[in-house]
Amino acid sequence: MILIIGSEEEAHSKHIYDALISKKYDVEYFDSRKYPESISLGYMPNSKDGFIKIEDKKVFLKDIQGIYWRWFYGFNKPNIEDSFTANMVFRERVSSLNSLFLSLNCNWVNSLKAIELHKTKIYQLDIMAKNGIRIPKTLVTNDSGALVEFWESNNKNVIFKPVLGGAYTKKLTKADLTKERLETLKVSPVQLQECVEGVDIRVYAMGDKIFPAEIQAKTIDFRADTNPNHVPVKLPDDIENDCRKVLDILGLAYSGIDIRKSNEGEYVFIEANPAPMFIYFEKVTKYPITESLIELLTR
Repeated sequence: MILIIGSEEEAHSKHIYDALISKKYDVEYFDSRKYPESISLGYMPNSKDGFIKIEDKKVFLKDIQGIYWRWFYGFNKPNIEDSFTANMVFRERVSSLNSLFLSLNCNWVNSLKAIELHKTKIYQLDIMAKNGIRIPKTLVTNDSGALVEFWESNNKNVIFKPVLGGAYTKKLTKADLTKERLETLKVSPVQLQECVEGVDIRVYAMGDKIFPAEIQAKTIDFRADTNPNHVPVKLPDDIENDCRKVLDILGLAYSGIDIRKSNEGEYVFIEANPAPMFIYFEKVTKYPITESLIELLTR
């Protein structure tokens, strides 16, 4: 049995579901929006004699071979008027399911721990740097003086983006240093990085397999380019080994790793996504990403 954390509404979840079905695997979606109303569970510590019941189908924990984590919709708030009781019920939902996920020993692609680590991207960068991986000079701050100092110390060549993600990377300009703009730091901190002039490389690292391609875009954030050019490339052996090291130190079975190759030929690691989109990348590069994911889930 393979579980997919997601739903048929999400393209990559459905893509893997269909691929597994075509290979005659037993597979079910785990849609967190249905928990606990339509999904029930029962389990004991240090035992596989438990179950997850999805609608009317009971899946025994001992039969779960792999779990593909693509899209977790979060937890529903209970429809309870009393705020104290509602908060307690919500905490019970979260703790029960997270405890099960953390204790379940199967082929996680990727695990709850890896997903949660990615929510602290700066800590992820810290781990990489402490293990000898080249990352960009980075500052997270809500202090205007620190922001201006970082900008000036990096030759006024700096990009900014959200700490957690969810918006495009932009170039920091003098227009962003007005009093009005800097005042917004009192609302939320920002992530700043040295701007590494060069080309983006997306690497799908999967176990020992490395699938890299340059993403030649006309925008500073390749995601903002509606038609970037994807060119498969061969990475130097030491950079391939760094990609494998990233999997190891971040507890990942696979990842979409973003690297910036500078104009001088230096490879700078930006982040490692534990649940990346890949369908379009696979289509244009012809890399066997779907097949490799299935191998990880069913090994």
